[in-house]
Amino acid sequence: MNAKYSIELGKDEEKVAQLLTRDAWVYFTKLISQREIFHVKDVPMMPRRGLFTIACDEELLHYYLNFATAYTDELTLLGWSKQQISAAVQSFVIKLENATGLKQGGDLLNSQVAN
Repeated sequence: MNAKYSIELGKDEEKVAQLLTRDAWVYFTKLISQREIFHVKDVPMMPRRGLFTIACDEELLHYYLNFATAYTDELTLLGWSKQQISAAVQSFVIKLENATGLKQGGDLLNSQVAN
C-alpha cells in the first residue's frame, strides 16, 4: 500500500492544485518511454470538493511545490488579482510543506542530504 497525503484545500488553493495536476500528467508521462507507461508517477486525481490526495513520492511532491507559482498569467486571465493568486499559492504551498516536511525550492537531492 502506498502512503499518501490528504490535504483540505480552500476554493482558490484547489484551483492551483487543479492546474498543477493537469500539467503533472503531461510532464511525468513525457519522462517515460511507451514500454514503461505502467510506471507513470502516481499523479493524483484532480482535486475536488476541497480534498487533495497525493502520493508520498518526493519527485512528485517537489514538482507540486516548485511549480505552484507557475500559473500567475493563467490565473490573471481568469480574472484573479495578484493578491488572490499570491495568497492561494502561498497557502497551498504551506499546507503541502506542513503535510510532507518538504520545502518549496528544494529538490530530491537536497532533501536526501538533509536526512
